[in-house]
Amino acid sequence: MGSEGKSRLPAVVATVVAVPVAVVAGVFVFNAMAPAAEDAHPAQADLSPVSVDVPELSEEDALVCLALTATAPESAGGLAARPVEGDAVGDGAGGTGIAAAEVVMAYGDPATVATCGAEPVAVEDTAPVFKLNGVCWFSDEAGREWTTLDRQVPVSVSVPEENEQPVDVLNDLSTVIGEKVPAAEDAPTGCA
Repeated sequence: MGSEGKSRLPAVVATVVAVPVAVVAGVFVFNAMAPAAEDAHPAQADLSPVSVDVPELSEEDALVCLALTATAPESAGGLAARPVEGDAVGDGAGGTGIAAAEVVMAYGDPATVATCGAEPVAVEDTAPVFKLNGVCWFSDEAGREWTTLDRQVPVSVSVPEENEQPVDVLNDLSTVIGEKVPAAEDAPTGCA
């Protein structure tokens, strides 16, 4: 019995040391792999209504814009759609009877805002333009203000600085713009 007791002693000592070490190592590995509490529950994006300006439109342009907004995607560039509210520009009493949601779309927080019936942009034939999903766009130098160049009713998109990939939003919107807003007869050379 004496030799049996001696042969178990190293195994018992090893177990007594190894189990707590394994538990401590497991805790460290778990904490390193588990997300921090604030990452596990990210702050919810603000999806409250966005206040927008509603452009004054002819009845024909308003119908084109309604066709666009009625089929707008639920998300664009991974940003969730948000409701919009506002009066027509230059008429604080409700404007021309066109609701904001009939001509303006908003996505994400802070909001990326797309306005159908925007002011057309005049560009030189040699200006850089971007064809995205069949729609020709012009951008300001910062890449924050985009306007269609080849549509009968121009659509503008204002992208906040926080959105690092405006083209993602434009790609998703270009698909529905190309389907619902008729192509213009004239467009800059780069749009062909």
